[in-house]
Amino acid sequence: MKRLLLLVLVSLLCLLPALDGDRGSFREEAAAIGDVLVSSANAAEAQQDENRAAPQAAPSEAEAQAPTSEAQATPPPAQQSTPFSFDTVIAEARALAAEPYAEPTERAPRAFGDLTYDQYRRIEFIREEAEWAQDEGSAFRVHYVPQGFLYKEPVRLSLVENGTAQPRPLEPSEFRFFDLPLSDEDKAALRFAGFRITTPLNAPGKWDEVISFQGASFFRALGVGNTYGTSARGLAIGTGSPTGEEFPAFRAFWLEHPAPGARTMTIYALMDSRSVAGAFRFVVTPGLQTGVDVEAVFFPRRDIAEAGIAPLTSMFDFGPQDPAPERADFRPGVHDAGGLGIVQANGEWVWRPLTNPERLEISSFAEQPPRGFGLLQRSRDFKDYEDIEARYDLRPSVWIEPREGFGLGRLVLVEIPTDSEVNDNIVTFWRPAEPWRAGSEVRVAYRMSWGATAPVVAPVADVTATRTGRALNSRNQMFAIDFDTQGLGAVGPLRASVTSSQGEILNPVLVANPHTGGHRLSFEIAPGDAQIAELRAQLLAGNGDTASETWLYRWRP
Repeated sequence: MKRLLLLVLVSLLCLLPALDGDRGSFREEAAAIGDVLVSSANAAEAQQDENRAAPQAAPSEAEAQAPTSEAQATPPPAQQSTPFSFDTVIAEARALAAEPYAEPTERAPRAFGDLTYDQYRRIEFIREEAEWAQDEGSAFRVHYVPQGFLYKEPVRLSLVENGTAQPRPLEPSEFRFFDLPLSDEDKAALRFAGFRITTPLNAPGKWDEVISFQGASFFRALGVGNTYGTSARGLAIGTGSPTGEEFPAFRAFWLEHPAPGARTMTIYALMDSRSVAGAFRFVVTPGLQTGVDVEAVFFPRRDIAEAGIAPLTSMFDFGPQDPAPERADFRPGVHDAGGLGIVQANGEWVWRPLTNPERLEISSFAEQPPRGFGLLQRSRDFKDYEDIEARYDLRPSVWIEPREGFGLGRLVLVEIPTDSEVNDNIVTFWRPAEPWRAGSEVRVAYRMSWGATAPVVAPVADVTATRTGRALNSRNQMFAIDFDTQGLGAVGPLRASVTSSQGEILNPVLVANPHTGGHRLSFEIAPGDAQIAELRAQLLAGNGDTASETWLYRWRP
């Protein structure tokens, strides 16, 4: 499972002033940070294997166990058959945060920790041993994931039924180890590293993965017809910071047995790190757009100024909006997500194409919590990727709808340079304006939707494609933006508004696109001596009303 960078070493170069949007509904603060070192434990083969199927995916070490200085020792095993509710997890998190942080003491048996990725992925969970596989009428099954490779830290698992929790030990007989160099003693000491939930997602009687939890606080889900792509985390701390990032980790899970015929499943989790402990409740509803309702209660051990709520992690290597001609890659695009979509608090729809920058780029949007935001994969045409194995055209879009506890703050987008698709280099999250104080209690709630499309439909024209390249015989940069205007109805003649924070906009032209049925806006930017320009474009109806999303782009020479 490819994951976020293990180490980012940065030096702060400059902090650019905020740019106020034309209607005051958008503000982007730019920070350009250079000298970036990205270290990943992934291999290209591991990435392609992960994209084809869900089993044993390869992570980076950051996801697999997070820096050991940011991990908390696994809580002691629970008593047999104890009363349980979400309040139980909240109380455990509160008690954990009241104690000094302790380094983890438990690790995978050495023979398992020494396994290579290829060896680790050979370990096979026996499908017939799946939890609830024998329950008639059950729409969910649990497939357990063992420690090994980079997944060295154990997690505690319990099953919940009728308000009672029962610890679930690992049984080596549930796995096939084949001829791997593992002793019976090693197998007996093995514990869980995570789990995957399956359900008849794509066809009756066919059990497909719908959500998985493995490594630090990472999890990911699928809608109908999707393959794994963008991931989520329970909490981000210090992402993109020159002082480094902290990786909280889930230490224990409680899996609630769904009633016969139930279409939702509830998962509880205990999270911990040097700075914070937390309790989570996830309610999973599989479907065309799989919903994950998240409730979390955090208990900071120290003041946290750089918390990231509802963090999403993804990959953008290259595409039409940021081509890589020097790669000589046969594929026209390689990315898990193509852009950041936002519905602002005032109803403005924003589309920010993702890029693979030459230096670390951090952008921020909004002050009021948005109605929704997410990393979206809008293009679903195989020809836009031409990758039979990775199937980037099937990666899910992930949409976040804030419900509680976001407050004033900033929507942050972090774009990290990468020279390989095996590295996740895109992160977005909500950063509260006020620091979380040590000893406080912070409650947040939001809904996640994972699927081929976002669960919201814009009342204005979507941006369907962004293309860029050098203008002919010029230093100018040219842009071509396609808008889906077919659903606008009678709005009169359209016109375009294009602005830039630096340089000069030249030759803006808006024409009907007979190949798409929409419209294409093209223009050039003459940068002059500018080293950065924040571009903004929008279509307007004949009466001046907004007719499209607001298109945003950060350009550098």
